[in-house]
Amino acid sequence: MGNDESKPDFRTCCTPMEVFDKQKVKAIVKQWLLFIAEYETLPNDIIALNFNLWEAVEENGQSCYTLELTGSKQYDVENDDWACEEDFDPRERNCDALQLSSEIPWEEVLNGLVEVLKELKKDLKEISLFQVKHITVGFAEGDLIVIK
Repeated sequence: MGNDESKPDFRTCCTPMEVFDKQKVKAIVKQWLLFIAEYETLPNDIIALNFNLWEAVEENGQSCYTLELTGSKQYDVENDDWACEEDFDPRERNCDALQLSSEIPWEEVLNGLVEVLKELKKDLKEISLFQVKHITVGFAEGDLIVIK
């Protein structure tokens, strides 16, 4: 079996989910995080991770929400700009398998992902990604919500 066959392909084109299916979202994000944990080495000096939600726009004008992960050597509870310091940039930084229709209200997407990430923090507490001191999630232009 070739090395590439054992790695899931997160770049596959998916049809955006029309509703926020928490269990399906959780399964997709869990698989993505386990892949990163297996194939990446989180540097010891990374103290914070940010799950950035953003809206991807296709060439045909359709859009969907998706998720990316970056890490930083710094964290500032008073200033969310720390998340712009991308000191850890995993090869699979984008969770391409997660595509949520932009017809879903953004508040529902954000609140649902907060719940999913809090559950995964407990379920996957042994992986290196959840060993960092600070974890946040939020939209690029909005406030970050603390997960840990």
